[in-house]
Amino acid sequence: MQSFSSPCDMAMANSVRELAFSDLYLGHPDLQDRVADAPGAASPPQPPGPGLRADMARLKAACNVERERRPGAGEFKVAYDGAHYRVATLPAQGGDVFVVRRIAGAVASLAELGIPQAYIRRMTQRDLSGLFIVSGPINSGKTMTAAAMLKDRLLAHGGVAVTAEDPVELPLEGPHGHGLCFQTALPGEPGERADALRNMLRWRAGTLLVGELRDQECATELLRTSFNGALGITTMLAGDVVQTVTRLHSLLDERLGPGHARALLADGLLGVLHQRMVRGARHPAKLETEFLFLKDAPVARDLLRKGEFAQLGGEIRKQLAVMIAENAAAQRPAPG
Repeated sequence: MQSFSSPCDMAMANSVRELAFSDLYLGHPDLQDRVADAPGAASPPQPPGPGLRADMARLKAACNVERERRPGAGEFKVAYDGAHYRVATLPAQGGDVFVVRRIAGAVASLAELGIPQAYIRRMTQRDLSGLFIVSGPINSGKTMTAAAMLKDRLLAHGGVAVTAEDPVELPLEGPHGHGLCFQTALPGEPGERADALRNMLRWRAGTLLVGELRDQECATELLRTSFNGALGITTMLAGDVVQTVTRLHSLLDERLGPGHARALLADGLLGVLHQRMVRGARHPAKLETEFLFLKDAPVARDLLRKGEFAQLGGEIRKQLAVMIAENAAAQRPAPG
């Protein structure tokens, strides 16, 4: 990908493919198309320069063709000029807008994404079961991290993984070392989504990767994967680890009631990695993370069972101290 470093770079770009950005806003009948978070642009979404405008119009036409092919789909994928994009339709008052985000052409490893090695060692342990959540705000790379966890585990341990995505996004299907991944599309309706997850268990896959967790039925089914010895990986919008756990409990509580919800949470949750991208005006984005791992963590599980979620902050800090000590010991030179 071309590197942009000066304020005029976005104005000089001639194609969407060569431009780094977080989102494009295309198609409003009265407002100009906009580019968000492009290097060389001011903070608010900016209109494209003359060279980029024509290519964005062609991408917009490709989005219209795909929307007509899939009527009623709120999100879909578009292939254009050698790249793939995820498109959501925003029904603004003045007319529909396409919100476009580029899909990575390959799945990076956890290390390449900047996930700390101490976390990676835990996330890739053999024989994990339960639900692992990658949480964070919008545009924080949650989906890529979840996919990287699945890929790294297949490379390390082999086995079979199945995904359920809405839409199918990253290129995961196929062999990864001695492991194999199958990708499937997740239906849009909550009841159908839960049925699809139950069907996935019949594949006898060791790892299940499910798109963003939004409804109570899917939350319940995914936490129950631990009873079958499977590992479920999903993503969730949340501000930190404690908020992730609190939101998950709220989903379960609506369906199961408080006592059963806390018990399922305590027994079925494996861990949470919260991440966010901190973007500077002139510096590359920096990944900030927070981590809670519940394997061999009876105190943390007891807090979940009691519903004392705010107290998890202390356990997060204790686990971090242990990981810092591990890293220090690993870097200490061997005696004599």
